[in-house]
Amino acid sequence: MGKSGIAFDFDGVICDAYDIFRGHYFDMFGHNMESEHDHGTFEFDIVDNEMFEDWWWKEIPVAIAQYQHIAPPTHGSPEALKAFYDQYGEVVIITAREPSDAVMQVTKLWCDKVLLHPYEIHFVASSSEKKKIMMREGIIHYVDDRFKTAIGLSEILETSFLFNRPWNTFRLTGMDNVKRIDTLWQMKEILDARIA
Repeated sequence: MGKSGIAFDFDGVICDAYDIFRGHYFDMFGHNMESEHDHGTFEFDIVDNEMFEDWWWKEIPVAIAQYQHIAPPTHGSPEALKAFYDQYGEVVIITAREPSDAVMQVTKLWCDKVLLHPYEIHFVASSSEKKKIMMREGIIHYVDDRFKTAIGLSEILETSFLFNRPWNTFRLTGMDNVKRIDTLWQMKEILDARIA
């Protein structure tokens, strides 16, 4: 793994997973969850926040198993990843999705259907586990949509790319090696410019 030193997050970067959780939330509570873009959080319209936190983490794998097959890719990601594959001969994905059989199966089926090339995917139990894999495998460029993860990984990465999403757009990174991108094509352009 990691011949190119480049790896990608899955949810929010390759797969536009927001509607997976939105749909499951509606199934469970009977109304929509709406994003509160200016605060980088989600408004779930329930009274008991502690109860919701417990529900949220337990239900993520259920939501993925139920809705992954209808989740769209982020705009342009299959084509951009194909360009990475053509140039580097690999595409490495590191995701903090729960490494259960059901989650891994539906995620791989989605990748087989949507991605236009072979890929290597690694499931970890938490975002902190990503750092261990990257250090072991020599990953120096990684893109994630979670603000906290991108900042935390910047300590070990040459470039920590932060994929612009409504939940992170208004947060300031304050770090030179954290680069915001709107598409994976922009990530490729930045890396190509360094190689040239």
